[in-house]
Amino acid sequence: MKPPPEIRILVVEDDPFFQKVLTKRLEAEGYRVQVAADGREGMKAIVSFEPDLVLSDWMMPQVDGLELCQSVKTGLREAAPYFILLTARGEINDKLLALETGADDYLVKPCDQGELMARVRAGLRIILLTKDLRKSAQELRVVSAELAALRGEVAARENEIAVCPTCR
Repeated sequence: MKPPPEIRILVVEDDPFFQKVLTKRLEAEGYRVQVAADGREGMKAIVSFEPDLVLSDWMMPQVDGLELCQSVKTGLREAAPYFILLTARGEINDKLLALETGADDYLVKPCDQGELMARVRAGLRIILLTKDLRKSAQELRVVSAELAALRGEVAARENEIAVCPTCR
C-alpha cells in the first residue's frame, strides 16, 4: 500500500465542526486531506486534487452527496475515487439507494471513529489493489503482443525454410 502521505482524501462536509474532526483524524493518520463545504466545491476538488478516496455527507446545500457520487462515478468511471457516504439517513432504502447510485460504502452519523478509519483503510486497500490489477493487465497485454510478434517471426522463418530447396 502507498505510504499515507501519498494517499489523498477529500472530505465533502457542510458542517464545519464535523469537517474539522474528520480532517484532524485523517491527517493524524498521515493522509493528505482537502476539504469542500458542498457538492459543487467537491466536484471542483475532485478534478484538481484527484483524491484516492472521498468521504462525503449526503445532505448538503446546492449539490448533495448522492448527486456528487453519481456524477463522479458516471463521469470518471474506472478512474473514480472510492466513495464513502456519511449521513444521518439510516433507513435500509437510503442505504440501498446510495449503494445502487455508486457509493462504495455507507456510514450512518454519528459514527464510531474507529469504524470510520477501518472503512477508510479497507477502501484504500480496494482501490490500490484495483490499480495494481490494471497495471498488471496492461503489462500482460504488452507481453502478449510481443509474444504474438515473435510467433509471427517464427512462422515466417519456418515458411522460408519450407520453400528453400537448398535448405531441405
